[in-house]
Amino acid sequence: MPNSQKTYHAHGKLLLTAEYFVLQGAKAIALPLKYGQHMEVTEGKKQGVVSWKAFMQEGLWFSCDFSLPDLKIIHSSDAGKAVILKDALKAILEMNPRFQLNGGLDIQTKIDFHDQWGLGSSSTLIANLASWAGVDPYQLNEKIFNGSGFDIACASAAGPIFYVKNEKPEPVTLDYPFLDKLYFVYSGSKKSTRNEVWRFLSEGSISQKQLEEVNLLSEQIASVQSLKEFQELIRLHEQLVSGVLKIPTVKSSYFSDFQGDIKSLGAWGGDFYLVATPMDDRCVLQYFKEKGLSVVFPWNELVLNNR
Repeated sequence: MPNSQKTYHAHGKLLLTAEYFVLQGAKAIALPLKYGQHMEVTEGKKQGVVSWKAFMQEGLWFSCDFSLPDLKIIHSSDAGKAVILKDALKAILEMNPRFQLNGGLDIQTKIDFHDQWGLGSSSTLIANLASWAGVDPYQLNEKIFNGSGFDIACASAAGPIFYVKNEKPEPVTLDYPFLDKLYFVYSGSKKSTRNEVWRFLSEGSISQKQLEEVNLLSEQIASVQSLKEFQELIRLHEQLVSGVLKIPTVKSSYFSDFQGDIKSLGAWGGDFYLVATPMDDRCVLQYFKEKGLSVVFPWNELVLNNR
């Protein structure tokens, strides 16, 4: 390890379409975000120790020390997170035998979003680790989280993409004339993506016809030009996923009186909702505030588009 600082950055993510279906090869629209995670690697103060500190905007939220070369956990503030991190470090060493952890290392990460928001604290970490170690981020992600990989694609994307598992991401332009009518609302709860993936892979069953329906919806949602049509398409998407999961849609469960449409994103029942409405900003914020939901982002404040 040279006596110099190395820095890495990865974008957060949201899955606009094909949640769950993307695991079975459906075509999804994925959104890289303006929020993400930085990682800084420097020569360590302690020989034979990897000292890891993870920060959020509020300050330190996780710390861990590993001994070298065995990566034994010396200390951690969260045993579960430490084990996942240890598995990731071991995986990159196996994937690239030329990459070595020598001497001592101080590693600091910082996510610029709240870790409970589900915007990719794990995927951005995997992407940064892969960049540092010179390994394939999709393979590393498969070893650790077994997800679809859309979040890994978002980590380095400059704007929205079409994503199909095990295929190269394809840039897609979402130049909706109604962008000022789209919002992302935090549901107030985070779903464990890892647990949701395993649950769906073990219990879920999707037909070829349903996959084709989702693929068509993704393409239509990408090209639609009116708010009214967009709302109709996300309603159809919600109904389709609701039927597969046998779970009521989020609007019918919690927001039946809302003037507009609401779509679950990612793992249903957690993380963010997409809101499409003709209402103005003030009314939207007031409605969700009365529901106890105060984290609301207009589309352009959250979605990255650097193309």
